[in-house]
Amino acid sequence: MLDIRTLVVMLVVSSLLMAATLTVGTKTGHRAGFAKWNMGLCLIALGWVLVACRGVLPDIVTLAFADGLIIVGLCLELAGIIEFGGGSVRRLWLFAPGFLVLALLIPVTGNYALTTLVMTAALDVIFCLIAVAALRLGPQAGRGRWIIATPCFASVLMITARAIEVGLGAELYTSVYVGSPLQEMTFIALLASTVVVPVGFLLLHRERDEVALYKLATIDVLTGLYNRRAFIDLADREIARVRRLKSPFAVLMMDLDFFKHVNDEFGHQAGDQVLAAFATVATHSVRVEDLVGRYGGEEFCILLPGAALPSALAIAERVRSEVAMRPLGNLPRITTVSIGVAVCSAGDEVSLDAAIARADEALYRAKNEGRNRVVGLDFVMSPKAVVQT
Repeated sequence: MLDIRTLVVMLVVSSLLMAATLTVGTKTGHRAGFAKWNMGLCLIALGWVLVACRGVLPDIVTLAFADGLIIVGLCLELAGIIEFGGGSVRRLWLFAPGFLVLALLIPVTGNYALTTLVMTAALDVIFCLIAVAALRLGPQAGRGRWIIATPCFASVLMITARAIEVGLGAELYTSVYVGSPLQEMTFIALLASTVVVPVGFLLLHRERDEVALYKLATIDVLTGLYNRRAFIDLADREIARVRRLKSPFAVLMMDLDFFKHVNDEFGHQAGDQVLAAFATVATHSVRVEDLVGRYGGEEFCILLPGAALPSALAIAERVRSEVAMRPLGNLPRITTVSIGVAVCSAGDEVSLDAAIARADEALYRAKNEGRNRVVGLDFVMSPKAVVQT
């Protein structure tokens, strides 16, 4: 059988090691929730130190105060997860549960069964709240939320089972150090959660950083659209997919008319607002499966998987008419857009570069024919283009 006191010492060491790991694992102490987690782990370690001193120090210290510290430490971990999710917890709720547990335990310090019942109820509530708070972060939080929630739920099951065993055999259990297989398994579960749950919290931050880096590499900050590199990469994959399905696809090249005049007359900040507003209009005018990207400057590109020439022209016209309907970016006058459309028929082996070049040719015609219009070309090299104003 494992020695319970040894497991308690391991809980102390693991809590301190995980606090150190969280500190070393971040390059700044100001990341969401880390300060609370470090403080919580240190308080949990101190609580287990007092538990380890049972028989040396008075029971009120090694039981009531120790358990109160452990509960406060877990409340700080819960607050850290809530802070990571963008919320906040009032300071009162960080410490009130610990003081409540302390107040409930002091009168029953000599009754191990009652102290176990009180502490079990407190731990079950806190562990469940931590698990639920992690899961409520949603799928965008990735695997970290499950790495936090799973050991918390496991600890709840083990702690509850132990409380039932103690309640049924109260005369046999007079101290936390009275060993039994279930008692040992409970402390092992607590030890595992002490190690695994902080790792899950670290993983939450790592996955958030990875998402931020991905956005930085693929998303245009001003418009929120895919940047040129990301758009080309995703469009190449989508074209490979529609080719396998023997479906057509269309490319739209869009350029805001006289955009330089906007910058010259109203300033670059107003020009940025126009670009952002146009990106919103374009995104809302296309289908869910379509890709929209900022190709460069005031030029934008859209890939329409499965779209033949009529539907591609209809989508392009929807974008053009929405832009021409009202001023973009709170300007005192309307900004228009010219759109070139190129369509690749089903079964044609046309590259994205060739489709973009063809759409650029159509855009050039739209500009020459008066701007604020849509011109569509397919890959049948006909001198006559389809024009839609």
